[in-house]
Amino acid sequence: ILWFGWFGFNGGSTLTANLDIGRINLNTQMAGSAGAVGAMLGSALLRQPLLLTQIINGMLGGLVAVTAGCATMLPGFAVLTGLMAGIIVVLGTRLLDRLRLDDVVGAIPVHGFCGMWGTLAAGLFFDGDMFNGARVLVQLAGICACLGWVLSIALLMYWLIERTIGLRAGTLHEQRGLDITEHAEIGYPEFARPSVYDSETLEQLSRQAARS
Repeated sequence: ILWFGWFGFNGGSTLTANLDIGRINLNTQMAGSAGAVGAMLGSALLRQPLLLTQIINGMLGGLVAVTAGCATMLPGFAVLTGLMAGIIVVLGTRLLDRLRLDDVVGAIPVHGFCGMWGTLAAGLFFDGDMFNGARVLVQLAGICACLGWVLSIALLMYWLIERTIGLRAGTLHEQRGLDITEHAEIGYPEFARPSVYDSETLEQLSRQAARS
């Protein structure tokens, strides 16, 4: 659904009917496909299993990355942009795992890392004036400005939440699942199965989680 909607998002951003829409939608399609391939390549390079969720995130990363330059780059460079985005998704997910940062849907690699790469790629692969140093510096300045603003506001908000109601869920809540403890419902009922833990088992699970 997201992939299909991206044609309206990118193509519709022209706000007028012209021939540019053909290139925009072609680049969108090619980058999304290349992103899925890039995720498979990245997983193979890291000797990871080919997970469907990772491939889908690679596809989304390709779509995110090409959005900035879909109207100004040639299809071949849209493929390169999407391919690199798919690899970035895999590497970014691995980085977050090593940093022990929770991102259950991969939003940071897909929208954050691939968004930054796509912003840079829009300046690098600008049709008719590629690899222009001044243009690339402008794109880098934009990336740094957005990153600085978002990080400063987010860190301030997280600090305030941590000092008031607490930021992280408790261990028991994490083990039961936040769908139950926060929203009183099962997020994926088709995969749910009854489970009962005694206090000793919960303590063992907590110690295992702390060691990992």
